[in-house]
Amino acid sequence: MEYGNAADLYHTGPGTLAGEYMRKFWQPVHRAKDLQRGQALGIRIMSEDFTLFRGDRGTPRLVGSRCAHRGTQLSIGWVEGDSIRCRYHGWRYNGEGQCVEQPLEERPAPERVCIRSYQVEEYLGLIFAYLGAEPAPPLRRFPDFDRPGYVEAGPPEYWPCNYMTRIDNDPRHVVFTHRESWKRMGDPVRPAGTRLLAEETEYGVRTYGEPVPGRPQRYTYFHMPNINQVRSPRIEGTLDDSRNLEADRLFWRVPIDDERCVNFVVDYIPLKPEEAEEYGRRREAAGEAKPAELNALGDAILAGRMRLEDLPADMSIYKLFWIEDYITQVGQGAPAGRPPEHLGSADMGVVLKRKIWERELRALANGEPLKQWYTPAGLAEAQGARVPIG
Repeated sequence: MEYGNAADLYHTGPGTLAGEYMRKFWQPVHRAKDLQRGQALGIRIMSEDFTLFRGDRGTPRLVGSRCAHRGTQLSIGWVEGDSIRCRYHGWRYNGEGQCVEQPLEERPAPERVCIRSYQVEEYLGLIFAYLGAEPAPPLRRFPDFDRPGYVEAGPPEYWPCNYMTRIDNDPRHVVFTHRESWKRMGDPVRPAGTRLLAEETEYGVRTYGEPVPGRPQRYTYFHMPNINQVRSPRIEGTLDDSRNLEADRLFWRVPIDDERCVNFVVDYIPLKPEEAEEYGRRREAAGEAKPAELNALGDAILAGRMRLEDLPADMSIYKLFWIEDYITQVGQGAPAGRPPEHLGSADMGVVLKRKIWERELRALANGEPLKQWYTPAGLAEAQGARVPIG
């Protein structure tokens, strides 16, 4: 695999085909409620650095990472109105990246200085940015998540693994990876005895097993280029919530660089207003997952300092799922350092996703038309209803 070519799905920095392709799609860059008015942050996405800030009027802005004057990191400066001022010599930039003030210059000419800015929109509790060449396409919407019900963006998951490792997480893993979670819910899951099927769709890939009598029919959806959609009992709240509720969940697998990624998660649960309010209180009482603490537990398990089965009995299923996925995915190591894979019938969806990715990268390299992806309504409703455990 030559770095940055059509077979290289793992490197997304500037100058790579995968990076160019990913930049053709809006990407979430931060959870909306974690960016306060008057706050500025330095963020890194696909091996590039940016300044994200929210002005006094509440509008998020994304501009280049450094002041054009002497290259100081802009995020350490001050947000003033809907602009940001550099801490070094006070140059100030508006949300479009235009310099509007040079306070220490004898003959200021701020109109001659501009840093790059990027389009930003808020949706489903996340801040999305378009980082590619103009014109930007419309921000993709997910009709199933725009319905009335409980919608929540969970804490971002910053993991030390390549984003493709997270994309490749397949539906058949839940039997063994999440065995401890199913055991605690009182609903042991048996390995599926049916054939796994995968097919290309208008949005990406649909993966599913042949129907089994007495079990709900389930589908795993992959939205090109980096979004997984599932229905999951990984519910924050009480153990009874995990036994009796399920969430339709979107995962955006976004590269930070080639060794790290961030996973943005949005849950939808079809609850009536009063039910959503009550569940929200239970979820809040359970305490939001603390990523650094959960990752540290996963690292301790990987290092052999503790066992997964020894985690606290009252840990929420949401947090337990997190650690189970962390140790199996981070435990794979970097793609370049892995031994050869031996893919089988359980990996049909993985194989198809990679083939589609390589096809689109070849088309991009050759200047050929790319497939235009579309997300329809009704994917969530196609999932079979789960029988409550409790």
